[in-house]
Amino acid sequence: MKELKTYYLLLSLLIYIPTYAQNYNKQFDHLKVEDGLSDATVGSILQDDKGFMWFGTFKGLNRYDGYQINRYVYDMGGNKGPNDNMISSLIQDSDGYIWVGYFNNGISRFNPKLEVFEHFTGGNTKDHLIQTGSINCLFEDKEQKLWIGTEKGVAVVQKDRKSSIKYVLSDHKNSINGEQVYDIVEDKWNRIWLATNNRKLSVYNKNTLQFSEVEYTDLPLDDLEDNEKKNLCIYNDTLLYVCSNSGGLAEYNLLSGKYTTYVEEENGPSSNNIRDILQVGNKLWLANDGGGLDIFDVTTKQFENISNSKVDHQSLSSNVIWSLYKDNQENVWLGCYLQGVDKYDPRKNFFSTIGNDPCNTTSLPNKPVLSIYTDSKKQLWIGTDWGGLHRQKKNTNNQFDHFNIDGTITDDMVYDVVKCITEDKYGNLLVGTYSEGLRIYQNDRRTYKQIKRSIKSDGLPSNHIWAMITDKFGMTWMATLGGGVVHYDADTQTCKALDINYQNLSQHHIYHVYEDSQSNIWFSTDGGVIYYNRSENKWHTDLLSTLIKDNHNISYVKSVYEDKLKQIWLATASGLVKYMPESNQFTLIDEDDGIPQLPLYNIIPDNLGNLILIGKNYISKLSLSDEKIVSFHIPNNSFNYNSAAKNDRGEIMVGGTEGITIFNPILLEENKHLPPVYITGFDLFNIPQLPHDSTSVLKKSVSETEEIVLDYDQSVINFDYCGLNFTETDRNQYAYMLEGFDSKWNFVNNRRRATYTNLDPGKYTFKVMASNNHGKWNKEGTSIDVIINGPYWYSNWFRAAVLLLFILMFYVLHRIRMMNVKKKFALERIQADREQIMIQNDTLEKELDQTKSELTNITISHLHKNQSLQQIKSKLEKMSVTFGSTEKRKIKNLVREIDKESENHTYWDEFEHEFNKSHNNFLERFKHEYPDLSKRELRICAYLRMDLDNQEIATLMNISIRTVETSRYRIRKKIGLEQRKSLSKMINRY
Repeated sequence: MKELKTYYLLLSLLIYIPTYAQNYNKQFDHLKVEDGLSDATVGSILQDDKGFMWFGTFKGLNRYDGYQINRYVYDMGGNKGPNDNMISSLIQDSDGYIWVGYFNNGISRFNPKLEVFEHFTGGNTKDHLIQTGSINCLFEDKEQKLWIGTEKGVAVVQKDRKSSIKYVLSDHKNSINGEQVYDIVEDKWNRIWLATNNRKLSVYNKNTLQFSEVEYTDLPLDDLEDNEKKNLCIYNDTLLYVCSNSGGLAEYNLLSGKYTTYVEEENGPSSNNIRDILQVGNKLWLANDGGGLDIFDVTTKQFENISNSKVDHQSLSSNVIWSLYKDNQENVWLGCYLQGVDKYDPRKNFFSTIGNDPCNTTSLPNKPVLSIYTDSKKQLWIGTDWGGLHRQKKNTNNQFDHFNIDGTITDDMVYDVVKCITEDKYGNLLVGTYSEGLRIYQNDRRTYKQIKRSIKSDGLPSNHIWAMITDKFGMTWMATLGGGVVHYDADTQTCKALDINYQNLSQHHIYHVYEDSQSNIWFSTDGGVIYYNRSENKWHTDLLSTLIKDNHNISYVKSVYEDKLKQIWLATASGLVKYMPESNQFTLIDEDDGIPQLPLYNIIPDNLGNLILIGKNYISKLSLSDEKIVSFHIPNNSFNYNSAAKNDRGEIMVGGTEGITIFNPILLEENKHLPPVYITGFDLFNIPQLPHDSTSVLKKSVSETEEIVLDYDQSVINFDYCGLNFTETDRNQYAYMLEGFDSKWNFVNNRRRATYTNLDPGKYTFKVMASNNHGKWNKEGTSIDVIINGPYWYSNWFRAAVLLLFILMFYVLHRIRMMNVKKKFALERIQADREQIMIQNDTLEKELDQTKSELTNITISHLHKNQSLQQIKSKLEKMSVTFGSTEKRKIKNLVREIDKESENHTYWDEFEHEFNKSHNNFLERFKHEYPDLSKRELRICAYLRMDLDNQEIATLMNISIRTVETSRYRIRKKIGLEQRKSLSKMINRY
């Protein structure tokens, strides 16, 4: 492998030395007002330490990241924008601050971290950093002092940026030699060179602290305007170049003090009015005010002019260029007057176009190029779509002879479709066409013959001839659209369709013919590839059949090529197929392997054997050593199949809709620049968060922020990000992840926004990485922490309170449960007691009923007995009337005995016992309540409680009814019962 690489290196040196002399038109990308610039006039350009581009315009300051422009415009009285829109100069100091000079309103210092401006106005006091408000230039020296060139001298701001020393034009010897200071540089001998409006330069020696004057040109420069707008550039520490309004380009040798002046009139620059100078490699780029761009070769002292072309949209936007700047990717940015910004990218400026020029009748017609062929006499032939056949004139680039159908040169438009071109073994030119068959132009170009399909002949099966080659043996093979393979006989000038056992009709549609090192002939078709094996004298039509079964797009083959290792490469709609005949193995290389666009149209080798792959808008180089692919987007052409060729200088030409793209493949190198990645924006609920906004969650620029803290309800967040690669920026690729949420990287192609919603509280880290246009990844990328605070119920104190509350609730619930258990037990016990009481009550009621029954029986029995005794007594008393005294005395004794029996105390004792028993000790309670009651009155109360009437009471007590009534009256009095109330009811309720 090492020997192979060495071989390639030596071979490249041998082959490509002549090709470096080829001059390719420089192409520029354009940035206009419609792309976001605040103004079309750009007078100053800067790249900051992160890699962002800054443009000072006549309507504010612009920051560019390759995709979009952030505009900072005049903010009257505020700090969110510059102090004036007319910006003259830009610089970033060693502390990272960007200083903005204005034509009329002083200077501002922009803090990128906080995104705010601090303004300084002019004045003559010590408190003023500058003496005037008109700023011409800004420069920081090796001691980090800021030199500010103004219309009234220069101010040197000290490193602390709190004070300055002002130098103005005066009669004093040690002063600058002019009022205006336009540019400032420093050489390696500690000398500060100042371009003033004086004819001579002013030089300040920091070692001696002295000013001096230096002559740098032999031009008189007598007019005041001749010395305005001077610019300085030190080339490789030894040469100082000076330009001005009318002074051309002056070269001053810092070692010898000798000088030379180059002016327009003496084969010098295209204009003597040069606005800026920039060293690019070993050359100087000169921005002319009206003359476009000049490139001065310091070694050869030659000038090359590049100017605007009205017909080439990739030329300079304007011939009036005011500023130049080279970034850290070697891109050159040009600030134009009224035309925005142009960018020259050296990594893609090796493609040039040969196309139509409306002002040049000898240029190619404005038609797509379908075929390119270099004949045996090194003449370049071009076939176009409805534009006919063309031959490049000798020693020209875009001048062609136009041919009529009969082979004569014409100035008229020829409406003919030329699909392919080749020569037969006799050097006759063969032209395959669409619908017009084959044309044969004799070697002397004086006669021609046309062969078309004929019903009477079986020669040409189709008038659509798509490809032709003449092989090593002088046989000419033709590929037709719909007619299959045709053999052309140069001796008889006849065609014959070959009888091939095609697998399907799609194999009749052929786009490309190729002869390999074994003289096998390969045909690219819509049904795969077919080839003729010359050693076997056999046709093979099923080489790709197995692959096509798994992937039908492989059947669409547009080109075939054999490399130096005898491997066959096929350009298909599914990718690049590598076929190794010895092992009969296939490998598919597709978009996952770096092919930028499918289908592939053409394969052509460079002089090192690497494969150049052509897609519709991409040109890629595949290195055979490691099969690594480097691709380039060609925005100004759309290529056609079977329209690629290589000239004798090793340059490759590819035909497309906009003409021919020509390039040197050795220049197709990989972009190794790893793009720095930055988070450029943060949105909350789709509202951008800016550090100078009082409601923002950001306290400084998001690119400078390490941590963002959010509340739990701030649930929709967006991150914007970009990788700073200004070469084919749209091809930059991105991947991001939110650590703590995403489990893997999200590869999102060229999308530059990430959105997350409803994240749980916690700590996350948003990470993003980017690749450049060639897939070189900056895997370190950038990151920012995101902390989402939980609601109060996520806090520790709340969790502790909840825990305590839970414990308390558990305790309370436990207590309630225990109380319920106890209550249930108590209820069960009460129920049992109640049931027991009910049983007892039932027993007592039964006993009470029995007692009452016994009491009633005793009372009734005693009542009946007394009633009987009273009847007896009454009868005896009636009988005693008729009796004598002796009998009367006996009857009286008998009556007294009856009365004694009626007042039987044994009965009362028994009655009282049973009555108290059945009436809850009524007599004792009533006696206790009313102690004045007599025994008789208590007895009457007992009878009243038993609902006995007066007659029954009188009988039982052997007293008169009148006595009962009197006793009831006395009872009422003693117990204090009102007259209207019932004594019986009162006694029963007691």
